[in-house]
Amino acid sequence: MTVPIVGMILFPLCLLLWTRPVAMLHILLFAGVLPAAAALVIGGLGVQPAMLPALAFISFVLLQWIMGVRYPGDRTVMALCFPFILVVIWTVIGSLIMPRLFMNQVMVWPQKGDTVGGRVLLSPNFGNISQDIYLIINTALMVIAARFLTRTDVSIEKLYRSFLLSGWCVVIICAWQFAHRVAGLPYPDIFFYSNPGWAVLNTQMAGPVPRINASFSEPAACATFLSQILFSCVWIVLQGYSVAWAKWLIPASALALASTTSTTGFATMAVGVCLLPVAIMLTGVTQLMGNMMRLAIGGAAVVGCGVLVLVTVAPQIVPAAQLVYQSTTEKQQSQSYQDRSQADRDSMALVGETYGLGVGWGSNRASSLIPSLLSTIGIIGGIGLLIFDGMLLRAAMQARRSVPPGPDRLVIDGTLSALTGGIIAACISSPTLGLLDFYLLIAMLVSAIARVALQQREAGVRINSPVAPDIFMEREVQRNLLRNS
Repeated sequence: MTVPIVGMILFPLCLLLWTRPVAMLHILLFAGVLPAAAALVIGGLGVQPAMLPALAFISFVLLQWIMGVRYPGDRTVMALCFPFILVVIWTVIGSLIMPRLFMNQVMVWPQKGDTVGGRVLLSPNFGNISQDIYLIINTALMVIAARFLTRTDVSIEKLYRSFLLSGWCVVIICAWQFAHRVAGLPYPDIFFYSNPGWAVLNTQMAGPVPRINASFSEPAACATFLSQILFSCVWIVLQGYSVAWAKWLIPASALALASTTSTTGFATMAVGVCLLPVAIMLTGVTQLMGNMMRLAIGGAAVVGCGVLVLVTVAPQIVPAAQLVYQSTTEKQQSQSYQDRSQADRDSMALVGETYGLGVGWGSNRASSLIPSLLSTIGIIGGIGLLIFDGMLLRAAMQARRSVPPGPDRLVIDGTLSALTGGIIAACISSPTLGLLDFYLLIAMLVSAIARVALQQREAGVRINSPVAPDIFMEREVQRNLLRNS
């Protein structure tokens, strides 16, 4: 058992700040941009850095719950999370039953860490247990954080700003790695890539252009995170929110995404551009079209000036860009694309072979999200996730329409757009959405919806109840108790 550099930083930090759960969530967002690193290495397994602040947060809040502390939005949060909890229960039960029910009857693609080069016969394996553990921790963080963040003395707007700041961290790391690959600037590989459970692709080239993966295991994973940042920034800027450096993060994250030369990132951006007018029409704010045109013109001007400077200073960049464009457009002819497509086709075939029940969580690994989910948790689990997504989207749209622009609405707009970007990228090229910072974004969205519901309920009591002062005096006492805890 060894403790890498990241763990040497996080272990004492989490111990010192254990009684400050809000600080743990901020640390989690920054640790979440280091998925290829490890806080602790046990044999051939590495503990993700974000796991330490997540477990510290969960343990402290659960201890408070045992001592009788409750939060104002508990009921609303549990109502929104209930479909997802049911899906998780079905997933865990299925991971125990399905590999034994269909054992040696179907062929599956094993987990990434396995050394097998092709499909194998289905059988119970350690992946069923390990993936269940990750899923339970992710779900516990999502539900507990959502309930905790309904506290009136907690600023979820600051937490969202930390998410955007983590985007700046990735942009800086991208520029750092690019300078390392091009000019030989020292770059701490041992700090960013200490997890033995990941195959790190940090030496790939797109012709003469280095492919940047920053602190992630591969360029596509980096592009997925930057897609979340870019979707979120574009939407809140279009909505007119004044968030420091959000406008500048749009071109910065776009350039960082381009440096990954990831087809996943480019395809996600293309889908986002197509969905943007639809999102504007669904929100019913047609004046955003003008904001979108101004943003597009400004972005085109910045990109044009940047391209002109690059062509003037480094004319060799033109043939390199042409090569990158050609390799991206011809992606479907590459062997890696054929292999990924075959894995997805095989995974979708498993749905029929298992009568729609799936082979169990952790038994099969596809190339993209939908085939991976359907082949493991089956049609029942897929329908449950659709119900959860639909309920969450409907509640978010109702909440944002019922309140004027402010902190809660900013978090709803920012997290909803970030989650959309992550899901689109995963549907294109990612088998799971298992990172803890993604589930924290869901928790922030759920808590913002619950906070809006609480505000409306309190406003209704103020107007309609003759005993409203007594009720609000009692609630103020409860809030003071929460602050003191």
